[in-house]
Formats: sequence, structure tokens, C-alpha cells
Amino acid sequence: MRNKNILVFGSTGFIGRSLTKRLLQNGNKLVCPVRNASKVKRNILSGDIGQIEVINFDINNLDDIKNLIINTDFVINLIGIFYEKNSLSFETAHFLLPKKIAGYCELFKKPFLHVSSLGSTFQTKSNYLISKKMGEEFIENNNSNYIIIRPSAVYGEEDNFFNLFGKMAKYLPFLPLIKGGNTKFQPIYINDLSLLIFNLCSSFDKYKNLNLAAVGNEVFTFKEILSHIFSSLKKKERFFYMPSFIAILQGKVLEKFPKPLFTYDQYVTLSHDSISEGSQKLVTEILKQDLSNMKIITSEYLKKFIDKV
Repeated sequence: MRNKNILVFGSTGFIGRSLTKRLLQNGNKLVCPVRNASKVKRNILSGDIGQIEVINFDINNLDDIKNLIINTDFVINLIGIFYEKNSLSFETAHFLLPKKIAGYCELFKKPFLHVSSLGSTFQTKSNYLISKKMGEEFIENNNSNYIIIRPSAVYGEEDNFFNLFGKMAKYLPFLPLIKGGNTKFQPIYINDLSLLIFNLCSSFDKYKNLNLAAVGNEVFTFKEILSHIFSSLKKKERFFYMPSFIAILQGKVLEKFPKPLFTYDQYVTLSHDSISEGSQKLVTEILKQDLSNMKIITSEYLKKFIDKV
């Protein structure tokens, strides 16, 4: 996909930074609605002068996006939050925003790619997973020109998953195992994910109305991932099997902080696996290359947490 005018919601996030760089390198012009214009500086440096336009965006005033969608060739929504704030709920970010975007995309016949989350379901008490499912279901029932992708855990040099536990493994005497460490993930590399999105956009008509689980080749339990982190840091494994009542209490306390490390809703989310065994075959077909090896890649950037002698 080249020389298109593309509207990207969520350009400043982990996935957004990788995708916008790829889109800019292929000669596209981007419009990026953001809540904080200063966060988009790294994206601007990836493109030529005039190749990216930053628009002030208030997620609580969604009617403003109508004219943005009218004047674009393609719409991509990457916006997602892992915890709620007073100013932003799961429902607003994962349902009301996609609903509004999807409605305008259908009205003006614009192709729409929406990123949700693997494991989204109504059969849960997790507000995060419910809100993700609400957004997906609305798009599937009301749009005729969409693609939905649902990533498992996404890893990469700037991720908030391996880096968080790598830092914890460096400084703490143990790592906490919640739900016994049995929750399963099928992690996908950020570069693979952004290429997947790019290729889907480039072949949109071929994959139109697809709902795809974006996964890597291998399934790991939470404990296996933490064991790999210990191994990468050349440290002996030390785990604390956290009882449910402690995890629940910790989540309810920490979620009161402005940027909580853990919330009660995240504890509930860990009751659900984030896997789709077999989906990697179609992902590989769309990528037109092999999926990356999680252990090899994460071991490299986890080296920064190795104690220096």
C-alpha cells in the first residue's frame, strides 16, 4: 500500500509507533488524531516534511472525527487501554469510539481495520474483555468493509510486558505467579504485527470482513515466560505463588494509583487464555515470511537487565 491518505487512531502507542513508521516508509500520508501532540514527535521523524499531520483529538467528543474520515482513503484504529481512568473508560475506548468510527466508515464507504484483543468475550467478569467484544460485535454486525485483528501478547524492545517483568526480576527477590502461572499466551513480535496490518491493508479486498487472531508460532504459559526471563538474565528462578485473595486485594489497591502496575480487572483477565492454535498458519501466509522466534528476540533486549559485574 503506497501513496494513500491514511487516518490512524492510536499512532503514539506501542503498535502505533511501529505501524506508522512502516506506513511512512512506503510513501503514505498519515493523519494522526492524538490527545498529546508532543507524543507524536518520534513518528514525525520517521517521515518526510508534510507526510504526517497531527490533529488534536478529544475521545469524549467523537463527532469531530466525521470530517477526518470523509477526507481519507483508509482508516485504522489501534486505540486500546489496559486500565480505566476517570476521564476514559473501557466502554468509551473499546466500544463507543470503534462504533462511531465504524458508523462513519460504513456511511462514507471507507475501508476500516480495527485492532481488538485475543480472548475478548462476554463470558467473563473482565470489563476489558467485554468492552473489546462489544466493539468487535458492533463492527461485524453493522459494517460491510472491515478487517478485525485480535493480537495475543505483543513483544518488542519497547513492550510493557517482558520489560516490566525483566525489571522486576532484576530488583526483586521473586516474581509473582498469579493464577498459578497457568494462563496461556501465543505472543507475536511487534514487527510481525505491524507487517501483518500493512499487508492486510494492502490486500484489503482479499481479506475483507476477516476476524483474525494475530499470534506467534508458540504457546507459552505465564510461568514459562517468566522462566525464560530468569534464564535470559542468568538468574535462578524464584517464584511466589500468589493466592487469589492477595492478588485481588493488590489489584483493588493498586488500581487507585494514576498509572497502576496491576488492577483487579487485569486479575480477572488472567483467567482467560490468549491463544488461537492454528491461526499462525494464516498469519504466516499474510506475512509472506516466517514468524519470529520469541525467545531469541526477547533474550536480546532483556540483556539490559543483566547485573553488571
